Amino acid sequence: MKVLFLNGDHPWEGRDGYYKLTRQVLTMLSEEHEVHLLALAGSELIRDSKKENLASMNVLFKSKKNKKVSQIRSIISKDSMVTWQFKHRDLVEVVNDRIAKIQPDVIILNHMRSAWLAPHIKSYARLVYIAHNAEAHAIGSISKNESGVMKQITKLESSKLTRLESDILNAVDTCVALTEEDRDRLKQLSSKPEFKVIPPPIKLPAIKSEILKPNLLLIGSYKWYPKRKNALWLANEVMPLVRETFPHLSLKFVGESASQLEEELGKLSNIEYHSDVPEIEPYLTAGDIFLVPERQEGGIKIKTLEAASYGLPIISTRAGMEGSTLVNGKNILQANTAQEFATQISYMLLNPEETREMASGAQETIAKTFNADKVKSQYEELLLSERVLDVVR
Repeated sequence: MKVLFLNGDHPWEGRDGYYKLTRQVLTMLSEEHEVHLLALAGSELIRDSKKENLASMNVLFKSKKNKKVSQIRSIISKDSMVTWQFKHRDLVEVVNDRIAKIQPDVIILNHMRSAWLAPHIKSYARLVYIAHNAEAHAIGSISKNESGVMKQITKLESSKLTRLESDILNAVDTCVALTEEDRDRLKQLSSKPEFKVIPPPIKLPAIKSEILKPNLLLIGSYKWYPKRKNALWLANEVMPLVRETFPHLSLKFVGESASQLEEELGKLSNIEYHSDVPEIEPYLTAGDIFLVPERQEGGIKIKTLEAASYGLPIISTRAGMEGSTLVNGKNILQANTAQEFATQISYMLLNPEETREMASGAQETIAKTFNADKVKSQYEELLLSERVLDVVR
């Protein structure tokens, strides 16, 4: 089957959950089908399409719009920041021209970064939208935790995303959600498409963490405001409580732009910054307690799944657990306030055997629920379903 995979930017540009899931889906699809990757904007091609087993790989515009400029334009216009980031003159015409040349059987619109084009696509091919989040709900949940101008901006963006998501869902044939919760949220916006739940694939690593003298670990991309805010909250609100009992315990911030945290926090005792590291596996195998202080609801936190796959003990907010199938008190501990985080950290440190049992249980759950072969078969069923074949014929 000939598949056109539309993406907002180049899938090999970044390393966060969005990019990682995108690459995984591309790899799975290209093993069985003729897959053409079309990125709307991004850097020059940094991978060889033949090496990635893709039929073709192209970026339409070699630069993305400035994010801050897109934010300003979004505030003073009716359009979401998502569309402003990728809007270029004649983009719709260029995309439709490429579609006409490739003549795909199925067009996959990955994430809202490309799916905003769905109402403008002229093709008889089946349209499949992979929704990484229920975006309007996710931004709305951020708004609840903000105040002042930021609260108004995120609330406005959420309302724009609600309209955009509704337009997308009314234009596509199938919507793939990562979690049942997001499927139900998106169903409230439109009953038109067929809805499927297909989780991200997680492969168990060859190395399992050995939990001996754990410290605390947070991994993420800190250039993203909500992630940076969560990290600052851990440092300023949770760590002072933890140090009352465990004065030598350290907190490691690992990931893209962790240096920004150091600029904001300064040199604090027992806090380490590991910015833009080439690989995160050494940190996932160090046997630390993995913290998930997420406030944003929706989607699924891939870093949580990865931490569990390495056998790390995890303490997470309710939002951070969403879609993971992990159960509080059984294979993960839940905490939503600074005091709750401090209490759960103390519990894990004082009960090492139970902590190891929870970590092992989480690893077993992830291995069953997010099995890569199982996820691949779900995508195969989607592409080869009767509804898809009816359109292709």
